[in-house]
Amino acid sequence: MDNNLLILAGISLITIFVTYLLTKQSVNKKVGQYKSIDEALTKSKKAQEALKEAIAAAEKELCRINAETANLQALKGQDDSLKTSIQEQQASFQKAQNSLNELIESIDQNEDKLNELMSSIDLYSRLDEYTTHGHFEMPEYLYETSNRYVSEIKDIRQQQKEMIKEKTAITFPESTIISNDNAFNKKILNGQVKLMLTAFNVECDMLIAKVSPSSFDRTLERIEKLANNLEKSAATLECGFDIDYIELKFEECKLQYQYILKKQEEIIEQKLIKEQIREEQRAIKEFEKAIAEAEKEEKMYRNLLDKARGELSKATDQERIEMEQKIAILEQQLAEAETKEERAKSMAEQTRKGHVYVISNIGSFGEDVYKIGLTRRLEPMDRVKELGDASVPFSFDVHAMIFTDDAPALESALHREFHRQRVNAVNTRKEFFNVDLVEIQEAVNKISGIEAEFKMTALAEDYHESLRLTATA
Repeated sequence: MDNNLLILAGISLITIFVTYLLTKQSVNKKVGQYKSIDEALTKSKKAQEALKEAIAAAEKELCRINAETANLQALKGQDDSLKTSIQEQQASFQKAQNSLNELIESIDQNEDKLNELMSSIDLYSRLDEYTTHGHFEMPEYLYETSNRYVSEIKDIRQQQKEMIKEKTAITFPESTIISNDNAFNKKILNGQVKLMLTAFNVECDMLIAKVSPSSFDRTLERIEKLANNLEKSAATLECGFDIDYIELKFEECKLQYQYILKKQEEIIEQKLIKEQIREEQRAIKEFEKAIAEAEKEEKMYRNLLDKARGELSKATDQERIEMEQKIAILEQQLAEAETKEERAKSMAEQTRKGHVYVISNIGSFGEDVYKIGLTRRLEPMDRVKELGDASVPFSFDVHAMIFTDDAPALESALHREFHRQRVNAVNTRKEFFNVDLVEIQEAVNKISGIEAEFKMTALAEDYHESLRLTATA
């Protein structure tokens, strides 16, 4: 133990000695580099100061690195919460996207329903006045003739011209300040007024000229919107339309709309009159033909009867019996021919006599739709067959065939009675009505005083057979 300590002590002394020698050698070497100790101390101080500056810069950089490290650690700490927040936002966005898709789909469905609803109604009629066939109701006319409407429209337009002439169509300030030149200011103001009136009147003329039953309400709205837009464009100059002038435009639009319908109605009435004249002429020709045929038939039976009576005096007893029977038949045929001739002559003298018919066609028009018309033909069923052969897939069922001395009057009265039930409210030549058959029977009895016989059941044989064949096919 002691020997080991001695050995270690010796080794330490040797190490110290060697280190001393080396240090001394290094110092002597460095001392040799400098001219004096002061120079060595000066350079050492400079080196020390540079080292201090480097240490200070290193400490500053270390502080910056520590601060960034702290921020990074803070951000890393927030990373999980940010990820969670992003995931929640993504889930919320997906949910909102799904809701938006559902809302868009709902909007598309509602738009389809709205379009379907709008296509089945007319904008001019009130909701409770729509017919099942989509036609608008005729308005309550202000005047009786289209010429009266033309006169009233001219009067309305004259009132508009007077307002323009008197400078009351548009309200505007007496003066406006744009520049120091009053004449220039007035010129600008007058130009703005003229521009507004020109634009408004030209656009209104175009809108009113195209007005129709389906666009009447929209036309009034567009006139009002046009006036508002023009007023907004001139708001800086405080120019605006007088309400009386706008109301005159509304009145002109209303009159023009009713004028168009009244004109159409008059054209249809003229066509009806011409058709009635043609029908009467056709009926007269039929009566004249029937009279000629009846006279010819009567002459033939008279000749046969005279011949038979002449032969009767020469006949035997057996032949006499046969001849008497033949004469009786000829006398009956002659009486029928005379009756037929008298009836044809009577109807020819009174062309207003005829048959008012009530017919239906379920296969073509559906149930509770009836045609109410008249015919002056000697065989009224010919007219019904003619209608069935025209352009409908099935023949008509006859519910009533009413003979009257004034068929046009009865027909017109029934048409007025069921005017609001017309299937086609525009063309009054279309004599179809959506009404119950019992109501028609009651109206006929009330108007004519005739207890008319009605067949309440529509056979519609071809239609029902067609349904059966289609179902079994």
